[in-house]
Amino acid sequence: MASIAILIETPQGARLVAASSAREAALKAESVITAVPRADLPIPVSVECASPGMADRLMNYLADVQLELMLSEFV
Repeated sequence: MASIAILIETPQGARLVAASSAREAALKAESVITAVPRADLPIPVSVECASPGMADRLMNYLADVQLELMLSEFV
């Protein structure tokens, strides 16, 4: 049963990622984000789960993923 839901607004449309652990959710969401063209980053991401702390950690991680991808365009 999924306890974490992540909504990712890609240029091709919204993607909903569901997972039962933070690790699984992060990996699935990162996979979606890395498929987005760099020129379209950053994209909106929202996390829903029972723990506000976990939601914050996932949001921060996914923001960092996007930042790293955007910066890699200039290296």
